[in-house]
Amino acid sequence: MDATAASQGRLAGKIAIVTGAAGGIGGAVTTRFAREGARVVAMDLAPALDKAPYRAAWNEASVVPVPIDLADRGDTDQAVARALAVFGPPDVLATAAALKGGANFLTVTDDDWDRYIAVNLTGTFRVCRKVAEAMVAAGKGGRIVTIGSVNSFMSEPDAAQYVAAKGGVAMLTRAMAVDLARYGILANMIAPGPIRVPNAADQYEEPKLAASLHDEVALARPGLPEDCAAAALFLAEDENRYTTGSTITVDGGLSAMIFGAMRDG
Repeated sequence: MDATAASQGRLAGKIAIVTGAAGGIGGAVTTRFAREGARVVAMDLAPALDKAPYRAAWNEASVVPVPIDLADRGDTDQAVARALAVFGPPDVLATAAALKGGANFLTVTDDDWDRYIAVNLTGTFRVCRKVAEAMVAAGKGGRIVTIGSVNSFMSEPDAAQYVAAKGGVAMLTRAMAVDLARYGILANMIAPGPIRVPNAADQYEEPKLAASLHDEVALARPGLPEDCAAAALFLAEDENRYTTGSTITVDGGLSAMIFGAMRDG
């Protein structure tokens, strides 16, 4: 990464924490924040951090990996404490950690329900609360960016526990925006649609999915993790002074179209 460019970047001098940093969207957010001058603590499961697709870029920047297991409340609290000790109280938090997939409402097991809620919703809540407490104590405001999904407000078949958790993230973000505003902390959510992440890129080559994207997404293609990172950057930077409790939908126009509407050409 260009050190000169980073020193003049949109997050120059900022400290950021990103969860889910080994994933496609979280990795892109981590890398973009670092390129824009932030010192970043990248958090994810230890095995995932070791194999993160963006790891080479992190080695050239001020990115420090810290393992975290959001399914374990004790580990979550300890990991966040370790993250806060790396660079000090952060200016920015982005939460991208999540379990994907799901099951039909009638067949989802109690264990799977609890696991998805624990990681996708409760884990997000606990990280946000711990980091927000540090932001409040530091007295310099901050930015919280949660990564939800179009499934935060749109359902689909066989994803009951996933959409329930993502819907919770949307309302949690609004609650944070209201309760943290007095401290100068802004909280917003990004709602990605179909994103071509590195570990699932091949699925977008399947004819059935390609046809579905053509019919149901206004831009007729999947997005890239970097598209989400660009939205996160705006929400994280100082130029964002008045946007809080909002959602930026990064879905190529998926949620703007009527499902199944066929194109003329």
